[in-house]
Amino acid sequence: MARRKTALQEREKAKEKARNRNNFTTINVSGRRFLVDIEIFSRFPDTLLGSTMKQHFYDPSKKEYFFDRDPEVFKYIITFYKTGKLHYPEEECACCFETECAYFGILADIMSDCCHEPYGEQKEDFDDYLKRNKPALGLTDPDSLKGAARFRCKMWQLFEEPSGNIFGLMLHYISAVFIAVSVVTSVVETVPCGITTCGKKYEYLFFVLEAICVCLFSTEYACRLYSAPERWLFMKKFLSIIDLVAILPFYAGLIVPEASSGPFTVLRVFRIFRIVKMSRHSTKVRAAGSSLKDSFSELSFVFVVLAALIILFSSVIYYSESVDPNSNFTSIPATFWYTIVTMTTLGYGDLVPESLVGRLTGALCSLSGILVVALPAPVLEKNMKKARKGENDDRIPLTYQTPARKKKNSTRFQQSSTSSSNARTSSVTRSQNAIGGTRNL
Repeated sequence: MARRKTALQEREKAKEKARNRNNFTTINVSGRRFLVDIEIFSRFPDTLLGSTMKQHFYDPSKKEYFFDRDPEVFKYIITFYKTGKLHYPEEECACCFETECAYFGILADIMSDCCHEPYGEQKEDFDDYLKRNKPALGLTDPDSLKGAARFRCKMWQLFEEPSGNIFGLMLHYISAVFIAVSVVTSVVETVPCGITTCGKKYEYLFFVLEAICVCLFSTEYACRLYSAPERWLFMKKFLSIIDLVAILPFYAGLIVPEASSGPFTVLRVFRIFRIVKMSRHSTKVRAAGSSLKDSFSELSFVFVVLAALIILFSSVIYYSESVDPNSNFTSIPATFWYTIVTMTTLGYGDLVPESLVGRLTGALCSLSGILVVALPAPVLEKNMKKARKGENDDRIPLTYQTPARKKKNSTRFQQSSTSSSNARTSSVTRSQNAIGGTRNL
């Protein structure tokens, strides 16, 4: 009786093994074969492998499913079917991973918590890359243009991509030298020479140097404006406005003789803005500017906190010092100066609180200033690295497009974006049950 029972158990085990063996199927992904239990796909019926659509990829002669996809990413897709958790390999491209997931009807946004940060960082970097290089997407080769369009294209590349041409490099360095000469001239002309300044003593010499520099800057601005693919967008750029502001005082002095004296002398201050033109010739300076721009929200928060602390500490110091009739803290706005120089650790010393409460408040003001000013440092460093990477890596060369081609390329870009959006929407629709299945797990 016992032997018969054991034989029946062994027979049942053999049948169970046979059934399990029949449940396994082979999936060939670009030559790499995966032996998986087909039952794991049934938990996600709205995905490609969980639906009947997978039968279109079945090869009866080889008794396997074939997919011409990335086998490295497919490992993580199989893991998703087994565990219900989608993991992201950091060595893979985020866009490639998202495309592979969308192909199999899996929404990449249902990423496991452990992989959200690296996946999100890669996606953010790619989105920033697209924003920086969007004007260059879909542009045409300058050699395919003719006539004035080709000439303007070559001129534009000469200024914007000087590293690719010996003449561009020459213009690049000549412009940098003249910017330096112009800035030094603006500084040296204020140096005292006897009873007057060097600018007035050697007025003709400084005028000639200024005229030469302004002529070069004017020519450069005119050439950039003429060759710009979109002139209005070029004129609205920050550096283009600086270029214009830097040369206007010279022409104002020629047109209006009174501009060289009286209230018009304030226009001469704008000449020093030419030093900002140096940012065209330094990738690090451009990266710093881009870092500040990207950190605008964080810096705004720091300024709001600083303003609140300045008002708070100024109020406490003013009321604690107001008991002394000879106090230099005559009002809360007058106390702002002391609070600002204390929070920035400058400590000028022209105003000093005398009361115990005022001194303790000043100490707290100094310590809080150190903490608040140090807050944006990590954010600035992160954005600086990102900006420098954007300047140096995978930069698309600037080219020129005619208005007709621009319209055509814009339409093509919109169609591409629409199709990409539709593909993602389809992926989202097919993955709704996948999300529900993951949550149930």
